[in-house]
Amino acid sequence: MTLATRPRGNVSAEAWCHLIGRRTGLTFRETQIPAVLEYIKGQMQASGAPDERRYYDLLAAEHEGGPEWSALVEHLLNHETSFFRHPASFDAVGKHILPELREGRGRSGRLNFLSAGCSTGQEAYSLAMTAMDDDDLRGDFIVWGADISRQAIDVARRGRYGPRAVAGVPEQYRTRFVRTIEDGERPAYEMAEELRRRVRFSAANLIAQGGVNLNYDIIFCHNVLIYMSPLAVSQVVALLTARLTFGGYLLLGPGEGLLERPPALEPITTHGVRIFRRRALLPGEVRS
Repeated sequence: MTLATRPRGNVSAEAWCHLIGRRTGLTFRETQIPAVLEYIKGQMQASGAPDERRYYDLLAAEHEGGPEWSALVEHLLNHETSFFRHPASFDAVGKHILPELREGRGRSGRLNFLSAGCSTGQEAYSLAMTAMDDDDLRGDFIVWGADISRQAIDVARRGRYGPRAVAGVPEQYRTRFVRTIEDGERPAYEMAEELRRRVRFSAANLIAQGGVNLNYDIIFCHNVLIYMSPLAVSQVVALLTARLTFGGYLLLGPGEGLLERPPALEPITTHGVRIFRRRALLPGEVRS
């Protein structure tokens, strides 16, 4: 046995959770940790690493898109999502937020919307359908979908879903924006080209603050923060606040709370939807 292959010992559950949390923001209940460690053990054995410490060092050094790190992230993420998952949020966008944005901006440029933690794309397409339903907007917008999962982003870009998924699309939107396609023996559905032209997806890690580079008029962040530690929540909300236009809106999921609200955000209560509006500069921020 050489020095390079000599076993160096185990890694504590705390160290694993710290590494995962530092790079993704994810936190785990105590009952979840054994399953996480068991998966890591299996991946370690498959990788050929001589012991857990060396596998830990491999993951810690690997970049975001590396094969071992990507496999771990994909296993840990919850990809559950659906079209129009929280209908009241989309009603608020269509009936209140879009008219206010149009009134405030007039026709002085394209609107940008962000689905942060978009998973396989249903939320981003739902937001685009809502905006397409606004005749005064005339399609002058782009919805950007961002997620840490590269596999989920690949699904979102294809824009193809099964019958159970599209069942959540309201009839008036299904007729206009959903197309039936041939996909072997199983029925499948595809988002219409006119909709897909207005939706763009990219892999992005909100904790690393990469891939979220524009100023957005609306940011959806639903069912993302509930899986994160309080520190990660503060970091992500600070990032999203900084990326909002003045007068822009941040919509959080019903179960997601803020331990500390950035002073630049003004809370708005409407029909049970958690909405915040950007009203001020952040400390040290300068905008032209």
